[in-house]
Amino acid sequence: MKKQHFGILKISLILSVASPASAQKLGDESFGIASFYANSFYNKPTSTGEILRKNQYTAAHMTLPFGTMLEVTNLSNKRFVIVRINDRGPYKAGRIIDLTENPAKWLKMRKNGLTKVRLKVVGFDGDIMLESFDSLSVVATPKLESKYYQKPILQPSKYYRLRKNWHKRKYPHLKKRRLKVNSYLRKLAREKKNEQKSKSK
Repeated sequence: MKKQHFGILKISLILSVASPASAQKLGDESFGIASFYANSFYNKPTSTGEILRKNQYTAAHMTLPFGTMLEVTNLSNKRFVIVRINDRGPYKAGRIIDLTENPAKWLKMRKNGLTKVRLKVVGFDGDIMLESFDSLSVVATPKLESKYYQKPILQPSKYYRLRKNWHKRKYPHLKKRRLKVNSYLRKLAREKKNEQKSKSK
């Protein structure tokens, strides 16, 4: 009996090593059916050991590495939200992702339960690295010169929806980083004002 158990253990270890989480690149897209967690799963540990909460923007995926940031777009109404992968699932055939309650409400899929979605990789390890094209606007027209061509300058016109709330809730290190950038920009603005005052005098 002991030898049989040992053989089963060896086989399970080999399978776990042979099927690691699939590597993804920024911008990779996939399509499928999304569902959301049942109430019985909340306040219990996920595959990463985190406690599943309704107010967190997290999700379950079968192959993506933990910490992957996904932009989930509801193809029926074009609403989108960004979630972090911290669990494995869904285990029902034909489904690609399981969402917590808050992102499911934002995508307006609570009534139907299932909806067709597009998944796009926008970051790793809890950091958002890829901005949506919809959130960019042209702030300077391109200038044509004989030596070179200057590309249009793009600037984010708005954050992802609810992105500020994510920084407060889940990623304090990102919030500190953003505060440092804002303080530096304010410092530059003060220096420019002082220069303008000295020139006017």
